[in-house]
This record gives sequence, structure tokens and C-alpha cells, in this order.
Amino acid sequence: MQRFTRRETVVLTRTSPARLTYLAKTGLVVPIARAGDTVPQPYYTWEQILELRAIRQLRRQVSLQMIRKILAFFEGAECSALHNKHLVIEDGAVHWVQSGENTAPQVVQVAAKADRHVGQLKLITLPSFIHFADEVWATTRSAKVIDFESFRQRGIPLRPR
Repeated sequence: MQRFTRRETVVLTRTSPARLTYLAKTGLVVPIARAGDTVPQPYYTWEQILELRAIRQLRRQVSLQMIRKILAFFEGAECSALHNKHLVIEDGAVHWVQSGENTAPQVVQVAAKADRHVGQLKLITLPSFIHFADEVWATTRSAKVIDFESFRQRGIPLRPR
């Protein structure tokens, strides 16, 4: 397991030491104390580094209180890692987009300003495939076709033959 000192964590996450202290004090991201030293030195794991970076990115768009709500939702859903989630922020609400390989994506609201509809599965609509296919065919009809063989013959060789 990789361990990062507080100084390395500040550099890797582009977070201030004061912010790390605050996040540890509030329990959002608590460093692990290295046992065996006379003075326990806190260190962060790679997972915590990724969590701190995700929190920093989210903090640009939502409040720290909203981030606490998001983390509480994921802890309740027993999938507490924040860094590997696809989150969409819309009108003060945060949605988690879960996508499977063979299934349509599912959208769950994980946090909102008024705490309404949290955990609710949202219905998403995708454009009709037939409409999309019609647009593609219309575009191909008006596009010019490139004959690569004639293009290659007209091109200037880079090296003399």
C-alpha cells in the first residue's frame, strides 16, 4: 500500500494544509496515523488522494455541505468511494450516472438542496435512434467522397523512390 506524507498529499491534490486539517477534523477524509513512530505521523493512501482530488473538483460547483450529503448517500449505499463515480450537477442537484456494459445508463439523484427525491431513479430520454440514423444518412449523401488511391498518386512522395 502506498503511503503519502502530508506534504506529498498537498502537492498531489493541490489542496492547502489548512483544508486537509479541516477535512480531517470534520471526518470527510481522515489520514491514517503511522504506528511505531515516537510521534505519530499522518499519511494518506492512494484512495484518499483520489477522494481529495474528487472533493476539490466538486467543491468548484457545490458547497461542502452538499459534498457531505453526497458522501453520506454513498456510505448508505455501501459504495463509499467518490473518485470512481460519474456525477452530473444540474440545478443544484447532484446525479450519479451508473452505466453498465449491456444496459442503458441509470441516473440516481444523490443530493439536492432541499433533500427532496434523494435516491430516486431518474428517467432519461435519449434521442430516437431512427432520427439519429436519418441525420447520419442525410449527412453522408451531401458529403464528398474521397478516392484515397487517386489522392495517393497525386501526393508528393516524402522520399524519392
